[in-house]
Amino acid sequence: MNTCSYRDLREKVINGGYCIGCGACVSQSNSVGSNVLNARGMYEPDFASSESEINNVCPFFSDRSETEIAKTIFAATKGIRENEFIGFYLSTYAGYVAEDSFREGGSSGGFGTWVLSRFLSENLVDGVIHVKPSSGKGVLFEYGISNSIEDLKKGAKSRYYPVEFSGVLREVRKSQKKYAFVGVPCFVKAARLLCENDDEIADRILFFVGLVCGHLKSKRFADMLAWQKGIKPDELRAIDFRQKFSSGPASNYGIEIRGEKDRKAEILAERASSFYGYNWGYGFFKPRACDFCDDVVSETADVSIGDAWLPEYVDDSKGTNVVVVRNPVIQELVDSGIKSGALRLDSIPPEKIIESQEGGFRHRRDLLAYRLVLAEEQGEWYPRKRVEPKKDGIDERYKKITVLRMQLAEKSHSAFEKALKADDFEVFKTEMKPLLLEYDRLYRKSFASRVLSKAKRVLKKRKIRKIRDRLHFLV
Repeated sequence: MNTCSYRDLREKVINGGYCIGCGACVSQSNSVGSNVLNARGMYEPDFASSESEINNVCPFFSDRSETEIAKTIFAATKGIRENEFIGFYLSTYAGYVAEDSFREGGSSGGFGTWVLSRFLSENLVDGVIHVKPSSGKGVLFEYGISNSIEDLKKGAKSRYYPVEFSGVLREVRKSQKKYAFVGVPCFVKAARLLCENDDEIADRILFFVGLVCGHLKSKRFADMLAWQKGIKPDELRAIDFRQKFSSGPASNYGIEIRGEKDRKAEILAERASSFYGYNWGYGFFKPRACDFCDDVVSETADVSIGDAWLPEYVDDSKGTNVVVVRNPVIQELVDSGIKSGALRLDSIPPEKIIESQEGGFRHRRDLLAYRLVLAEEQGEWYPRKRVEPKKDGIDERYKKITVLRMQLAEKSHSAFEKALKADDFEVFKTEMKPLLLEYDRLYRKSFASRVLSKAKRVLKKRKIRKIRDRLHFLV
């Protein structure tokens, strides 16, 4: 059993900026700590004693990689295959839910809520542990339990907001019920590590549903979106990060904000592109831990679900999912859903799943290798990764972009604090402007270079195909 001290966890993980705030370390039965929001709007464990020994269930401190964890769970499954980037898989799909209102109520194709509803209706679980609108504790979202399909649907959609699961797992320990757990890659890994070290939790949680993840956000991300539209952080009451429109590509979704403005209730909904700082590449309010993660698709989950950011699907404004199935029970549910017409899924190769998350894999594999070099050069401890430190072979512009992304994330936290003290959102924009100008300049060059390179590859393939057809005709 792999153990660590709270002192080591504090010095290496928390002080180093690698804590993701999941709450796994304080979810253990012998825990003497709690998980609280820090000044940056991110969860962080607070320990009563720094000398205690605990099981090492931290996703960024454990020596157990996603590959090692997944092997113990899936390697013996009949028909399972393995891919370097998406891990183990039985099948891979792109598509959506055709029945009921699952697709309309979800961020994308509705598959996540559909499969969870099937768990409940088939009595495979008694409840679902997932992120829901909060019950009024000073935060907008929190982990909770849904025991009915109606309750489950209220927790649909993506939440770019800090959450933690130690509180809900205390409820799980008190019951004898069975559950499905939903989370982003690092949260699923943490919950899997808990199950390896805690028979009580392992007995309760039967299925793990993973969400494809770009990176997490602090509470300040939601505050920033609302404040620039006139709703101050302490007046924000609700936010929908993924509101669908009836036309346009799925990527051009909207944001709905509810709050108070001049003491009056205010509801506004605008395209996400109209919001300052929404560009995901900027990484505003990103935890440092996200820059040291190499799991894009939640490789330790029984099923992984994401957006089909592919040219053949993205124009459908209703949204389309990519799906990676690893569990035979879930495969049966999917096969049944396809047969009945409840699911409209196209079988696609793993390469299309990777293509749908191209930017994420580039950031968490190629550019992670460079970030590890930077950490080594600073003499810093960093989490064990499946990527080796490397700087050779990486485009110089991307090296600069990598550094700028790290600076933008760090600067956003301090700049927002200044804006709050000044009670002026424009202070935040002024603080961020120099780094943004440099980032945009470099990124435009790199984007143009990638487009040109891709066009050359396409033309080369077409030329080869024409020559091959000509030779075939001559033969």
